[in-house]
Amino acid sequence: MLKNIFKKNPVEIEPEEILLDRESMAKLETPINKRGVFILFAVAIIILFLFFIRAFWLQIWQGNYYSARATKNSVQSYPSRAPRGIIYDRNGQALTLNVPNFNLLAIPVDIPKEKNTLDSWVAQVSKILEKDEADIFNFLKNLNKNSTELVLLEPDLKQPTLIELESRLPNLPGLFINKETKRDYYEGEYFSHLIGYTRNVSPGDLKADSYYSMLDFIGKDGLELQYEKDLRGIPGKIAISVNSDNTVLKTLMAEEALQGNNLILSIDGELQKLLTDSLRDKMAQTNAPGAAAVVLDVKSGEILSLVSLPSFDNNIFNTRLISKIYQELINNKNQPFFNRAISGFYPAGSTIKPFIASAALVEKTIDPNYKIDDTLGYISIPNVYNPEIIYIYRDWRPHGFVDMREALAFSANVYFYTIGGGYKNIKGLGINKIEEYLKLFGFGAPLGIDLPGETGGLVPNPDWKMKTRQENWFTGDTYNVSIGQGDVKITPLQLATAMAAIANGGTLWQPKLVSKITDSKNNTVKEIKSEAIKIELIGQDNLEIVREGLRMAVTEANGSAYFLKDLPIKVAGKTGTAQVYSDFSKINALFAGFAPYDDPQIALAIIVEGSGQGITSALPAARDVFEWYYNKNYDKLK
Repeated sequence: MLKNIFKKNPVEIEPEEILLDRESMAKLETPINKRGVFILFAVAIIILFLFFIRAFWLQIWQGNYYSARATKNSVQSYPSRAPRGIIYDRNGQALTLNVPNFNLLAIPVDIPKEKNTLDSWVAQVSKILEKDEADIFNFLKNLNKNSTELVLLEPDLKQPTLIELESRLPNLPGLFINKETKRDYYEGEYFSHLIGYTRNVSPGDLKADSYYSMLDFIGKDGLELQYEKDLRGIPGKIAISVNSDNTVLKTLMAEEALQGNNLILSIDGELQKLLTDSLRDKMAQTNAPGAAAVVLDVKSGEILSLVSLPSFDNNIFNTRLISKIYQELINNKNQPFFNRAISGFYPAGSTIKPFIASAALVEKTIDPNYKIDDTLGYISIPNVYNPEIIYIYRDWRPHGFVDMREALAFSANVYFYTIGGGYKNIKGLGINKIEEYLKLFGFGAPLGIDLPGETGGLVPNPDWKMKTRQENWFTGDTYNVSIGQGDVKITPLQLATAMAAIANGGTLWQPKLVSKITDSKNNTVKEIKSEAIKIELIGQDNLEIVREGLRMAVTEANGSAYFLKDLPIKVAGKTGTAQVYSDFSKINALFAGFAPYDDPQIALAIIVEGSGQGITSALPAARDVFEWYYNKNYDKLK
């Protein structure tokens, strides 16, 4: 019964009957249609061909494009700024620091291009950074939108902004946060003219040196500029991992940056601050617009202190208010960025007299014990062409009969008129010999200090006057130069260095600030040895006479530096007052000296602009320095 139910077709063949019935077997082996096979084969060939064409297009024709894009969309590599070397004073006090700093950087090519997406992107960024959207759009407008170079969108991120950005970055393609260091200056206003500052590289910097990238900083003044290649270090590399939407996933350090070398200065930070504060007080008391001072080691030329006032805080270059503050400083009529100590041109006043005396001794212009008559307090010279015209050259007061030591002590102008330009039976040095000896002592040319911007001052001569003024040189010009007036101009650095040469026995040292360069592990890279510009300038006997006159300026009751007599250390020196060439109503106060007198160790030069007599400003500041030196070296000096 069941068998009949399943057999719907009476001709169906049971499986076991197949091999017994050839006719039935033929019914099972019906052949496939040839046309169908051909169609299937053709379709397969076409599909394979299309795959081949697509593969060729992607891998060969567009291979470079997609390879670069694939790389860009996965890991992008950029330079990482190296921490700069640290600058220390002679006592190991760090004058610069590298502090952690977070910056928001942008990759222009990865910033959204489509308008709606870009508008949303800008709205989010402006809200997080608390900036106007217009500011963000202006920033973007100036970018090369196809550039892969990093650009700085926001420096020095504050903690709340940093936290919010960290959480929002996945929705802000083309942005990432980079941790680096920024320069911080210890008590910047005391050391800014020495250390200088750093700023972002300019297009000119990028063109001049392939070391730099767009986000680098470079020394722009002071030691930061002078020793840029030592301080700048070796850049590292950062790798940025992004997804297919160009959203930064993470930032990796591919190669660690190496910190630059350190500078060990000869500067004593304690003395630098003391002298700066002292000069500020004297400026305030006398309403002086500026001042400058240099203290150095007479036996090496190492600078212990170099002050220029007014100053500025070099930390302003690390703030967001830089544009406003910088503009105010630039517009300040007293020029706080101007380093008066190495670039200021000042009439030397009577501080030139020790060097005129030295020249007269070497040239045997006068016997140092010969007394010149200064009872009138002036000399009178008739005009060569019209004797009825009389020129009067005055002293600041009559001094009676004075020899060289007394002339130095009392600052007798008539004596120096006589030995400089000649008078009556004394021929005088003449301008050519004066020029020769002033240049021998380092005036009239840069000394080569390791700071940018040093100037050479001016030692005038007849050729210079004819070239610049189309005028002949007269004896009166020589008289003026002989007492440090007229056209002779010096820098405080030159004055201190020349005074040191008198103190140390005749060696003119090249002044220097850096004594050693070390690596990040404090291993010595380079010792910077002192170098003499000239040695044995004049004989020891001659120098001793000059030193005795400078000591008498302190010990004699009428001496110009008598204010320093009661110091616990023996001091020698020379004061000076000089009219300001651009405004004869103003008088600069000067002092140059050295100590201890019996074994000189330090020399200094101080100038306070427009403050009148030196006893009100320059001498008190010098006194503060000598007292500091005595207290610091009490055990050696007692």
